[in-house]
Amino acid sequence: MSQAISFVTIAAVIACVGVAIASLVLNIIILGNVNDLSTTVNNNPVWHYSPAPQQNSSTGTVSNSAAYQQAANYLLNGLDDTIDPCQDFYAFTCNKFLQNTDLGKLGRSRLGTYDQAQIDVYTEIAAALDKIDVASTTTSKTERITKAAFDTCRKNLFNPPDKTQVVYDEITALFGGVPFLGEKLNPKIDYWNVAGQIEQKHAVGTLTYTIASSDYKDHTKNALYTGPPGLSLARDFYVKPQYIAEVNARVTEVNNLLTAFANNLKKTPGADVLLNAAQEVVAFEVLIAMASWPDDLLRNYQQQYNAYNIASATAAYSSINWASYLGQLFDGVATVKDQANYNIVVTEPSYFAWLNSVFAGQTSNQTVVANYMIAQLLADESDFISQDTARVASENNYIHYALRSGRGIGKHGKRDYRKMDLDGASQGCMDLLTAYMPYGTGYVYVKSKDQKYQVQSDVTNQTALIISNFQNMINSLQWMDDFSKNRAHNKSDSLIKNFGWPTAMFGDFKDFTAVDKYNQDYASIIDIYTKDKNDIYGIFAVLKKGMEVREFFRILGDPADRTNFLQSPAMVNAWYQPERNSITFPYAAWNPPYYNFAYPQAYNFAGQGGTGGHELTHGYDDEGVQFGFNGELTDCAWNKCGWMDTNSSSGFIDMAQCVVTQFSTQCCPEKTGNVHCANGATTQGENIADLGGQQAAYRAYRQYIAETRGGVEEDRLPGLEAYTPNQIFWITYGYSWCMKQSDANLVHQLLTNPHSPAKCRTNQVMQDIPEFGKDFGCSRGTPMYPEPANRCKVWVGQ
Repeated sequence: MSQAISFVTIAAVIACVGVAIASLVLNIIILGNVNDLSTTVNNNPVWHYSPAPQQNSSTGTVSNSAAYQQAANYLLNGLDDTIDPCQDFYAFTCNKFLQNTDLGKLGRSRLGTYDQAQIDVYTEIAAALDKIDVASTTTSKTERITKAAFDTCRKNLFNPPDKTQVVYDEITALFGGVPFLGEKLNPKIDYWNVAGQIEQKHAVGTLTYTIASSDYKDHTKNALYTGPPGLSLARDFYVKPQYIAEVNARVTEVNNLLTAFANNLKKTPGADVLLNAAQEVVAFEVLIAMASWPDDLLRNYQQQYNAYNIASATAAYSSINWASYLGQLFDGVATVKDQANYNIVVTEPSYFAWLNSVFAGQTSNQTVVANYMIAQLLADESDFISQDTARVASENNYIHYALRSGRGIGKHGKRDYRKMDLDGASQGCMDLLTAYMPYGTGYVYVKSKDQKYQVQSDVTNQTALIISNFQNMINSLQWMDDFSKNRAHNKSDSLIKNFGWPTAMFGDFKDFTAVDKYNQDYASIIDIYTKDKNDIYGIFAVLKKGMEVREFFRILGDPADRTNFLQSPAMVNAWYQPERNSITFPYAAWNPPYYNFAYPQAYNFAGQGGTGGHELTHGYDDEGVQFGFNGELTDCAWNKCGWMDTNSSSGFIDMAQCVVTQFSTQCCPEKTGNVHCANGATTQGENIADLGGQQAAYRAYRQYIAETRGGVEEDRLPGLEAYTPNQIFWITYGYSWCMKQSDANLVHQLLTNPHSPAKCRTNQVMQDIPEFGKDFGCSRGTPMYPEPANRCKVWVGQ
């Protein structure tokens, strides 16, 4: 702000020298920003940004339609014109949102504009479910199951009936006894049999976690992928000494949970006994973290593809009972004969080497392993066991395993926070249901939308433009030869595009045979609900097992399906699956801040279009380039895969390294404490996707104006009349990333999340796209419009 004021003062002085110099200064100001000092606060002038004249500033009228007014209101909710967009575009688009969001009052650790969109979607689903009669057979079983589960959860999530004895009986059946209660274990316990049972029935990984997905090396088949289990803390918390406070807090969390469970059983093993058990549990988690690979080493898929069957895996890791473990995972799903031939891909061999040594009796004892496994089970069930355990889960911000592990090989939708809601149980239950029965809430939501086919068609056309423009960007690359360019085009030409909902499963929303068949693993929820409308524990037991069996295990007996949607159409998200070369846009994402059918296309191309370009570009980031047009790892050498020739691959590495270096050295978001900066290496895939995607979306928008509208610019937004459609495009992008976070939540994101913080995803993207600087009339050399040598050219040749 002070720089802008001094600039105006100097200009005024120079203007007195003469007309010629004044004219020169005027030209400089027009090329830069026009400043307005008409507003004062406490008798001090306040600078306001006024857009400089642009090429298309004289065209287009202002539309006062309800949709345009709503679009403007969204953007004005964040816009702070006391900030120069050429200096800090994130603050320019988001300051008001940040200033008006009080996390303390909301009881949240973060709130972003797209979080609010998810809340709005859940509210719509809840309203649609209110009209469903669980007893009516004229409605799909999918809707009735969803209604029954939601109704029970909403009434009991914060006040569950006491199921402590039920849980205790299951634990003693699995282990023989509970060690931290002073009870003896079954001396013949098969830990791998137990691990398989817990994973299938409770959707919790303990010793490992296994899912089925498309085989990286044969796109016609599915394979099993098994790796380390997800832990409650980030890996760095466990292994780096500066985070000892976080590890100690984790011990307290486990101790509180074990104590609540013991108290509910009216057992008194002693406070010291429980604390010692909690310490041993966390110590075992530390060992798991140390044996696992850090995230920045999990980007080479050739190194993570280590294929076995049960016999060869047993030979390689003789102390791991693979047959017993898989037998329980596939209990009731596949025969022992079928299991023997499954392709089992071990993603982190060093972890399984360590785990093998544990069961060879070299590094731990049975009591510690049992207490660790029981603690993981109790934590994930704590919301449904009793009021005491639910209170502990809430106080400790416990994130259910299915939420924090995400979906699929790419861990899409992985969550690092517990609460999605602003209004209690309703939103919390909807969040859990969407995770455990993705095509229940998703079906209800899409069915309720009146314009779904028009919206689907609009986004389909928009995506086609974006893909075409991305291909043109590839054509402009000087570091890629024609052979590799042809392969790049083949990949996008072969892309599977999932728009809105799984059309084969959902059908015409009148014949519900297919969707009900798909969700048959959840059908018993209706019977449970009919007998006891408060049995939240029983209903979530069905939901958890249903998710594991339906989403991860049944598909192994089927041919690979590249159209697999992966997550719920009710998720405000989008994702690219490299192993299927597919891009998926759930219907819920077609809401503000990304899209509205009646909004100006500048808004829609920036939001949904930018998202589409982002996910498309994932096929060309450092992970995506390893997979070819059909989703298989391509042209694999001993240490890497990739469809580019050697010279082109070197050019790609140079491009990617520019992004890595830029994000690491500029130290965004500059927070105090142990963690300051986004990790350029672990976030490079998302950063590359942001840059490539938004450039493709912008070019697609300009093509839309030129061809579909015959060069006629769109109408302006009311209240934002001074801003051109091009500028609205960029403002929409910035607003979509507005995010208020607590320091703890931000630190967790920096350590665990492949996405950079919101400020970085805005400012560091804008500075690498010269069209932004031109559209805002920024002076060359300003932070958002640096010299060409100081920006990264991502998937563009100039």
